[in-house]
Formats: sequence, structure tokens, C-alpha cells
Amino acid sequence: MIVVKIGDGMGNQLFNYACGYAAARREHDSLKLDTSEADNSTLRSFMLDRFQLSYDARETFPNKNVFQKLYKRLRRNLRYRVIKERDVHAVDRRVFEKKKLRDKYLHGYWQHLAYFEEYLGEITAMMKPAYEQSAQVQELIRSFQTQGTCAVHVRGGDITGPGAAFFGRALARMDRERPGLRYLIFTNDRKKADEALGKLWSGRDMAYISGLGTFSDVDKFFLRAACRNQIISNSSFSTWAAYLNPAPDKVVIMPEYKGCGQMRLKEWIVL
Repeated sequence: MIVVKIGDGMGNQLFNYACGYAAARREHDSLKLDTSEADNSTLRSFMLDRFQLSYDARETFPNKNVFQKLYKRLRRNLRYRVIKERDVHAVDRRVFEKKKLRDKYLHGYWQHLAYFEEYLGEITAMMKPAYEQSAQVQELIRSFQTQGTCAVHVRGGDITGPGAAFFGRALARMDRERPGLRYLIFTNDRKKADEALGKLWSGRDMAYISGLGTFSDVDKFFLRAACRNQIISNSSFSTWAAYLNPAPDKVVIMPEYKGCGQMRLKEWIVL
């Protein structure tokens, strides 16, 4: 059995899952998700159940006080061979080693295509909604998939995303690659998005997704993935939306930052 820790936001959880799924496939083994971190968080929740992802088992333990944390750690260390990620920007070859006496427990972010690229198609094929989408969301998805559309993600919050300079370059490049697109803006920080894009609206068909309705985070994920092209930020969330985009001729533009090379597909454009 391969066990993988699932934690942080939805994009990070998908990287966790992808690494574990690929490891289990390579070893013809079963996959268990340890969702204790997500289940006990006051800021995040377990999000992978919004997708039709395949795994064999799920375990969770209380993880809020010192005794619960100690029990969970001791149990994990005694039962499994724990592989803690050493460097988020380098491939840890221990993930690829064959299981010996104990099952492997993968503890890290695992945000590197090398861990799962050969199975990316299988993973995205399973990323169908496992919840009931509204008629409005379904109609917008059909519309975005059949029209000339581009999702633009402006990141706000705890981690600084790219600013106006990047979006100016990215929009100019996208205009050359795919003229006449409709740009749909996704953001969790409207003020920052206004500052980054305010001077770039002229001559372009642009709209905030929030202006089209009220959507959950997972709704916005599927709406973003439905756009035929993407301009993404330094975000695991928008990276996975670009992975999921099924358009064979899609153009994806991402900012240059430490770690972008390990997550990008070879045809993506880095500016």
C-alpha cells in the first residue's frame, strides 16, 4: 500500500494525490489517503471528494492537541516507511524506490511533474465533478469550451502573485497567439485585480467571473478549466485548471518564478 498525506488547499491536495496515485500505479499497489491534516484544519477542508478520483482507502485521526499529534506521529512512524520531502524543487528518488518491508508514506507537497506526468492523462480523466453542478455552471462550461475564451487568474492573499507587468506581457502575447478572445478574470482579491488589469481592458473583451454569478471555489475551478486558454499565476490551483483544460490547441502562459519549470508542461509559455 502507498499512503499519502493530503493537506493545504485544493491545488496542493491534487499534487499530493497525483504523486500517491502515480506511485501506486508504478508499483501495482493500493492507495490510501491520510486526510487528517485537511479534516482538522480550521482554514482548509478535504476537497478531493468533489472529483471522481480513484483510491482504495481513506484514514483520518484527531490532530488538534499535543497528545493526538504525538499518537498520530508515533503510529505513522512505526507502521510506515515515512518519506518526507527534502526539497520542494528537486525530485526525491526515494518516491520511486520499490517498497521493502513497510508500506510507504509520502509526506510532502510533491509539486513536480516528474512524480506523475506519465499518469497525468489518467488523473485528469477522473477529475469529473462528483457533486451536482447548477444548470448555470453547466451552461457556462459548455459556452467557455466552444467559444474563444481565456481564463486569467490574478492571485491575492497570503502569497504574492504577479502584477501588472506580467499581465501586460501575457495579454499582449495571448492576443498575438489567439486574437479576439474573451478574457474571464478569476481572482480572490478584486482590488489587486483592478490594479493589475485596470489599464489593460481597453480594446479587449474582459469580464470578472464574479459578474456572471455566485460560484463555489470548485465551480470556479471547473469554469477556469473550461476556458480554451489560460493565463495563470504562481498557483497550484490554476496550474491544475490548466492541466485539466482539454483543448488540444490551448495556449497556457505562466509567470517565471522559482519552481515554475517543474510544474509546466513543455508547450506552456513562461514570461
